[in-house]
Amino acid sequence: MQAQALKLPETANEDVLNGTAAARAIGEIAERFGKLGIEITDISGRIGDVTRQLEGQAEGLHRVVASVEQVSRSNRSIQSSAEDAQKAASVVKSGLERVTGAVRHGLKAAQSDIETLSQGAESISAALAEAVANAHKVREASDAIQTITREIQLLSINAGVEAARSGSAGRGFAVIAAAVKQLSEQTREATALSTRQLDALVETVNQLARRSVENAAVARRASEESRGISRQVGELDIFGRSVVGLIGDIDAISNPTRENAIAFAKVGEDLKALVAGVDQSSGNLDLASGRAASLVSISEAILGSIAASGVRTAQSELIATAMEAAQAISGLFEDAVAQGEVTMVDLFDETYRPIGGSDPLQHMTRFVALTDRLLPPLQERLLAANRRVVFCAAVDRNGFLPTHNRKYSQAQGRDPIWNNANCRNRRLFADRTGLAAARNQKPFLLQTYRRDMGGGQFLVMEDLSAPIWVKGRHWGGFRFGLSV
Repeated sequence: MQAQALKLPETANEDVLNGTAAARAIGEIAERFGKLGIEITDISGRIGDVTRQLEGQAEGLHRVVASVEQVSRSNRSIQSSAEDAQKAASVVKSGLERVTGAVRHGLKAAQSDIETLSQGAESISAALAEAVANAHKVREASDAIQTITREIQLLSINAGVEAARSGSAGRGFAVIAAAVKQLSEQTREATALSTRQLDALVETVNQLARRSVENAAVARRASEESRGISRQVGELDIFGRSVVGLIGDIDAISNPTRENAIAFAKVGEDLKALVAGVDQSSGNLDLASGRAASLVSISEAILGSIAASGVRTAQSELIATAMEAAQAISGLFEDAVAQGEVTMVDLFDETYRPIGGSDPLQHMTRFVALTDRLLPPLQERLLAANRRVVFCAAVDRNGFLPTHNRKYSQAQGRDPIWNNANCRNRRLFADRTGLAAARNQKPFLLQTYRRDMGGGQFLVMEDLSAPIWVKGRHWGGFRFGLSV
């Protein structure tokens, strides 16, 4: 009995010692899991940052690929148009050469004929002019013959008179006078007929001469016009040479365009391969981010289980404080409802009305005035009570934070980065950590996360929250942001 009595205290002491050692070991494990969770959270956040950067780069690369493809299509279109223009210009060149040669050949023949015609017309005109002059001379001779005929007639009359006076002695002279008279009359009639015919001939020759002069003038004009056509044919030759130069210019454009098209096609293929690599990297990073998030969740669950086991950890006191604060806020809300300061409908208002001009965006609900009046005393006291507490605030079940600590409730300015860090009240925090804290209905929830401070700055923190209930309805949660 005595031995047993002596052993019992020793066994009890050993149990106490063993229990203390186990609790200390569990506490150390919890601390190490907390540090591991912080590191995993930071890595997960950085993986997320890289993933977002890669996604932005991938989007940019996709846009570049689209632009390269568009430029490549444009180059191909330009190349096709240049080739078509080159073919058309070649056809025009061939046609111009063919037409110019035919026109030149025909023009030369026409010019030769026109020159011959012009010379012939001028010769005919000269011959006709000479014929007119000769006809006029003949007419003058005819006029002289008529004059002689008239004189012969007078002579015949005189001879007849003298024969009559001479009687029988002048009978022979009378015969001669009669013959001369007859000859004179025949000569007069022939001369008159010849004169009429000669007048008609002169008129005809005059008309021919006038027409010949006109034809000669037309021939000269035709010759001059043919020389003008010749000049135009020369200009056509110049145009043909310009077309040849144009073909050369089109070649000068087409060749670099063809080379650009080939180069852009190669760049497009390289960019597509690069985009595929970036997309694959983004997929791998998404997978890594998911696994890191899973590790964070496992670490948080282990820490929660250890804290809930009753073993004292670094968070034990703050967990109790968070649960007490959540319960105190529940009491404040229930008292306000009981006293008619707010209705349950207003307290659970989910109509988040945007505040115009706010950046980041802020909202208002029907319970903000109540939280602004009830929560600051409690929240400011808890913020000042522990150096690890970076912030403490109540959020509704959707992550809406109506009333923050005073130092995070500044009036917004023009700089959205400054606003993000200093104006965090009236905002919806619907990220993974914020929604988990807002919708958790277990006694408490311990999380590790990176807090976005704006301007690409992040702060690794622990988030400790406890649910807020109002008359049996889950309103949201009370959050502690703890430095690590």
